[in-house]
Amino acid sequence: MSFDGFPPDVRYFPIPAPIFGPLLEEIDTLAELKTVIRVLWMIQQKKGPIKFVTQNEILADRTLINALGKTELVISSIQAAVSRGIFIKTQHENGSPVYATNSDFNRRSAGNFGISPDDSYTLEPEPWEAAEILPSIYSLYEQNIGILTPIIGEQIGEAEDKYPAVWITDAIKESASQNKRSWAYISGILERWHREGREGKDDGKPSRRTSKSRYI
Repeated sequence: MSFDGFPPDVRYFPIPAPIFGPLLEEIDTLAELKTVIRVLWMIQQKKGPIKFVTQNEILADRTLINALGKTELVISSIQAAVSRGIFIKTQHENGSPVYATNSDFNRRSAGNFGISPDDSYTLEPEPWEAAEILPSIYSLYEQNIGILTPIIGEQIGEAEDKYPAVWITDAIKESASQNKRSWAYISGILERWHREGREGKDDGKPSRRTSKSRYI
C-alpha cells in the first residue's frame, strides 16, 4: 500500500533534536526507533505541566502493536529506550508505571505530581495481541484527531453499526478541517447528518444549514 501524501491540514509535532543526531546513531533496532517516535507522539498529545504515558496506554496502542507485531517487542523496545536515557521510567502514586521524556524538568518535577522514581519496576505480561491490521477509519482518526483510546475505539465501533463508513470518514475530515479534534465533535456531525441529511449529498433526507456550535 502506497502513501497518498500529506494533506494540507496535516499536523506536526516536535521531536527532540538529539533523536536526529547522536541518538539516531546509537539506536540499533528499527523496533526501538519506531517505539521512540510513537511514544514521543503519545506524550505530545497530553496536557498539563508534566506529560507522560502509562504502561497500559503504550501496550494498548494499536498502531505501535501493528508496527512491531507483538507486545514483547514493544516491551523490550521501551525498556531499551529507558536504558538509553531517552525516557525516564517512574511510578505513579497508584502504583502503575509511567514514562516521560528524560528532560531536566521531568526529572525534577516527577515527585511533585504523585510520581516517584522506580527504576526496578518490571513491565507486566502482555495484555493482548493485535489480531489484524487497524481498519482505515481508526487509522484516519489517529492521523487527524488524536490517540485512539479503548473508549474512543468502542464509540467508533458503535458509530460503524449506525452510520455508513463514508459518513464517518467524512465527519473525521470535516472535524480536522475545522480544527475541532475530538470524537464528541465528530459524533455531533454524524448525529446532525442522520437527523437533517447531508448538505449536497443525496441521502434521502432534507438538508438544512446548521451552525457549527450544534455539532458539540
